[in-house]
Amino acid sequence: MKKFSKLVLFCLCFSSFSAGASSYEEWKASRQAGYKDFKEQYQARYMAFKNKVTGKWGDKTELSGQHQYVVYSDDLEQRTVLDYENNEIIVESLGDESPNVEKALLALQNTSVNQALANDPVLSQVKITQASSSLLDSISDNSSLDSLTKNETKETDVAIISPISNPIEKSKTKSEFQESATSKRINRVRIGLPENVFFKRASPYIPSAVTMSEKYDVDKNLILAIAQTESSFNPLAQSPIPAFGLMQIVPSSAGLDVNQALNNKDLSPEASLLFQPKDNIGFGAGYLHLLDTRYLKDIKDEKSRLYCIIAAYNTGAGNVASVFHPQRRKVMNPAIDVINTLSSDEVYQRLVIDLPYNETRVYLKKVTKALAQYQVADQS
Repeated sequence: MKKFSKLVLFCLCFSSFSAGASSYEEWKASRQAGYKDFKEQYQARYMAFKNKVTGKWGDKTELSGQHQYVVYSDDLEQRTVLDYENNEIIVESLGDESPNVEKALLALQNTSVNQALANDPVLSQVKITQASSSLLDSISDNSSLDSLTKNETKETDVAIISPISNPIEKSKTKSEFQESATSKRINRVRIGLPENVFFKRASPYIPSAVTMSEKYDVDKNLILAIAQTESSFNPLAQSPIPAFGLMQIVPSSAGLDVNQALNNKDLSPEASLLFQPKDNIGFGAGYLHLLDTRYLKDIKDEKSRLYCIIAAYNTGAGNVASVFHPQRRKVMNPAIDVINTLSSDEVYQRLVIDLPYNETRVYLKKVTKALAQYQVADQS
C-alpha cells in the first residue's frame, strides 16, 4: 500500500512538473513570437514612415537613428534634427519661408525625452519609468535659447522628389524619369553647440556606468567609450536592425545573451527596458562581461583581449575569429591560438586591416580613441 501511495505521489508530481514545464515552454515561445512580431512591426512602421517622409523631402529624407533624433511637424513641412555626433541642431523647412527657429528650440525645451519616445512615429508603446531631461538638455550644455541662436548659420538646399514608383513609371527611361521628378527649396539653419560637450553629455550616465562596472567587472571608461561611439549619448538612439538605446542593444542577440547568461531569463528584453539608460548600460556592460569572461577569455594578453572585445561588441565574436583563423573560419579556438602568438599591436593592426566590415574597423579606432580620452579625464 505504501509503495502504491508513493507511486501515485510520484506520478502526480511528475505530471505537475511536466505540465509546468510545458506551460513555461509555451509561455517562452509566446514571448519570443511576440518579439518577432514586434521586430516585424517596427521595421514595417519604419519603412512606412520613411516612404511618407520621402514623398515630401525626396533625396534629403532624414530619419532618427543612432546619432540623431529627427522631429517633424505634423504636415512634414518642417523638421528639427538633433545631431548628437556632429554637435549641432538643424532646423529646416520646405518652400520659400525660413523655419521658425525660436519655436523649434522652445519645443525641444518643453518636450522631455520620455514624451518624445511616447510620440515617436516608429516606436510603439514605449513607456519609460525613469525620469528624463528635456530634448534640448539631452544635447546641449544648458545654454539659453538666446545664446544658442547666436551660433546659427543659414543656408539653402534643394530636395529632389521622384514620382512614386508604379508599373507605368517603370516603363520610363532614366532620362524620362528624371524629367518627371520635382524639386523643392530647403531653408536650413544650423546651430553649433559648444565643443567638448561629450564629457558633459556623459555625466548623467556616469553613476550607472560605475554601478555596472562594479557589478560586471568591466572598465567604466570602456562602457562610456562604447556608449559614445554607439550613440553619441543620444538617449533616443534607434536603428532599423532594430537596436535601441545608449549602447545600441539588439534585443535578439546581445540582449538575449545577457538575459540567458546573467539574468536567468530565456527571453529578449523589451524596447521599453532598453530605452531606460540604467538598464541599457546594464545590458551593454553585461555583454562586455560575457565577451571578456566567456567568448574571448582564453586570449592571454589583456590589451589584445580588449581590442577583440571592442570589435566583437560591434560585429560578433565569430567575425573577430575569422580575422585570425588560418582558413578565415568563424571558429574561436584556432583563432585564439594565433592571437596568443601575436603582440597586442599586431592584433590591433590585423583587426583594423582584415575585419570583414569597414564599419567595425572604424569602430575599433573610434572606441580606442574615446577610451584613452576618458582614461586621461579620469586621472585629471
